[in-house]
Formats: sequence, structure tokens, C-alpha cells
Amino acid sequence: MKAIVTAVIAFLALGISAAEISKAPVPPSPYLPIIYKYADAMLEHGRDTYGPQKTGMFLSALDRATLSAPTNRTVVFVPQRDENFLRLLYTLSELSGKPKYRDAADAALRSYFENVGSLTNVMLPWGVSWDVTRDEPIAGTGTLDAISRPWMLWERCFAVVPTASAHMAQALIENREAVTRQAGYYIRTWATAYAHTNDKSYLNAIETVLGHVEKKRNPRSGFIEYHFEFIPSGVLFTALLSMAIDCDAASRLVPQPLSLQLQQFAAREDEIFCTRSHEIKRTRGFITSIQNARAVEEFRTLPWTDSPVTTAKVAMMCVSRYENSGDTRYRDLVHAAADTYLESLPGDNQDVWPMTFGHAISLQVAAWRSTAQQKYLDRARELADLAVKRFFDQGPLPRAGLKRNHYEARTGADTLALGLVELHLHILGITAVRCPPNTIDR
Repeated sequence: MKAIVTAVIAFLALGISAAEISKAPVPPSPYLPIIYKYADAMLEHGRDTYGPQKTGMFLSALDRATLSAPTNRTVVFVPQRDENFLRLLYTLSELSGKPKYRDAADAALRSYFENVGSLTNVMLPWGVSWDVTRDEPIAGTGTLDAISRPWMLWERCFAVVPTASAHMAQALIENREAVTRQAGYYIRTWATAYAHTNDKSYLNAIETVLGHVEKKRNPRSGFIEYHFEFIPSGVLFTALLSMAIDCDAASRLVPQPLSLQLQQFAAREDEIFCTRSHEIKRTRGFITSIQNARAVEEFRTLPWTDSPVTTAKVAMMCVSRYENSGDTRYRDLVHAAADTYLESLPGDNQDVWPMTFGHAISLQVAAWRSTAQQKYLDRARELADLAVKRFFDQGPLPRAGLKRNHYEARTGADTLALGLVELHLHILGITAVRCPPNTIDR
């Protein structure tokens, strides 16, 4: 009898514990409703309804007060500038169970690829934007300097528009002159195209471009040097880090021995980047480049600046390498960079981009993920609250900068949005839906 009573008491105790657990408050997260309003406003007001051809592509700029296209500029759709926004739409469809977000992203990709897919010898999807008023492509916007992101949506493009996607990947082979960062984008593109088509011309293109880059490696220092007209030669460490990220990703999609070549390239650039004297705790920044291999002059990032190249941006590249390679040197760099933002904020007169806040938020989340130290998650929330207050201060669209009141894709509102979604998922412990890595701004 005593055993039965004991069992009943234990059962009731378990019931009480379960009830207490079920009543535990869910941590508040105000960020997702803001992002849904942003996405819904873009779906309703930010798509191409101009001219005879209603493509459904997204507008690169909008008046935040009227939610209409500005009248003082050509309104275009530039895929790479809205890339994180498209990735955001796919994530929102998963979170909400509503296909309208996914369908809108698919429609924009389909319209773009089908309208410009007949063009050849251009750096697609980077080199051509779409004039939504005149219903015509605008070439020449994809200079090497303008290519700022790898195209991470090839998988979706091959699912939605497979023929046009293969055509664009082939067009890149025709125009494969590239420097380090862009060479990585091309290699990743061709590796994905090979995985979908089994066309060995993509493997040949990868070998050619990789060999072209390797020829620039200094046999003494091991550095890959750049030589541009009117610009002193030097080493672009962050560009090579970006290429290492893409070579590592491409290596998982191609056969041997090319896969090993790509892995070795990435490992070599890991060694070079991680052995720099970044001294982030003292300098608050990464070494991005040096003027010639003797390091006559070093260039470093700053935490907050009106330039898109910040400490948080480079740190997110380190997040990518750490989470894909397990190299703890990158983890240590990530933690040092995250510490830089624990107390730092932009000055009152600085025109900081929303992209920078997106990177800073995702950086704190990454540091919390690898340390479980609450201070990083708390700081992510503080930065997110400030970003919402400063950028979403008028209507559903975020402003282009702290000193700019219009909406513009170029300054990375989509990166801020991804950072807020990533934070939301971590606060609520949601694992069924994964936020795309906020690491494509390079």
C-alpha cells in the first residue's frame, strides 16, 4: 500500500511539473510582425505594375510615405540587391504556411530570368538590371566592383526556370574574366550548374578560373596579389576569404580531383587570413588588405561607418567559415568581433546602413550560438530594438540609412530583415524552420 501511495504522489508531482513547464512564458519577440508588414507592403506596393508588361519584379527604391516609385530616378530590379529579400520571402512561407511569399519570389525570378535569359556574354544575374518602366534590360550595371554578393538562389532558379538558369551559367563561361571575390561566385555557380546538368564544361570553367587566380600567387609570400591599372598592387584578404567560402561550398558539388583542389585552395586562404595580426580587441577591426606584399600600408574595418565594409560584415564571413570548416581560429575572431559591438553604437552624425545593423545582430546571435553566453543574445536584442526604432520609424518599409528617409534595396534592408528573423527564431527556440545564413554580403 505504501508503494502505491508513493507512486501516486510521484505521479501527481510529475503532473504539477508538467503543468508548470507548459505555463512557462514564451520569451517576447516583436520582430516577426514587423517583418511580415515589410514583406506584405512590398508584395502590395513594391512590385512592377508599370508599363505594358507587369513582371512582378521588385522595385529597387520606394517612397516610404506614399509607398510608390520615386519620380526622380529610373526604377529597376537588380536581383543581387534583393537577394536576401527573396530568401526572406521563402523563409516567411515556411514560417506562416502561406504560399504567397514563395510564389511572389518565384514570380520575380521567373520574370527576370525569362526576360533577360536570351542575352549572352553578360555577367548574369549580376550584370543586367530590369527597367520596370520601359520594360527593358539595362546592361552595364554589373561591373566587377558592383558584384557584391554570390547568387545563393541557383537551387531555386534551377527548380523554377531550369533552361534559363543553365543558359545564364553558360553565359558566365563566355565572360569569365574575374578577380578573386567574383571568381568565387562564378565557381560556386558552375558547381551548382554541374550538379544539376552533369555538363563537364562547368568543371573545365572552374579549373580555368581557379588556375588563373593561382597564377597570381606570389611564390615567396604565398599571397595572391592584385594588379589594377592606376592602383598600387596589394593583397585583398577579405576578397580571398570570400573566395575560400565559395570554393569550399563548390567542392561539395564536384568530383575528384577538382573537389580536393578547391578544398586545398580554401584551406590555404584560411591559413593566410587567420594568421594576420587582426588584433580586433585593440583595433576594433579586421585587416582587409595591404598595399603590396610587404605591407606598406594596412587597411582595417570599423564597427560603424557609412561604408558597407564593416567589422560585422567581415565577422559574418568568419561565421561562415567557422560553421562550415570547424576552424576554431575563426570562432575566436567571431567572438572578438562580437565583443567589439557589446558597448559600441554609431555616432549621432553617422549615416549607417541597415545592412550593418543586420550583420551586427546576426554576429551577436552567432556568438551566443557558440558560447551560450547570455550577454550576446541580450546585445542582439538591444541592437534589434534600436534598429527597429531607427529604421522602421515610418510605415512598414525601413529607411535606406540613418540619414536617408527613402527605401532602397542597395543599402541592405533585406540583410537587416534576415537578422531580425534569425534573432526571432533563436529567442523562441524554433528549429523547424531555418533562417538562411546572413553571410552573403561580401
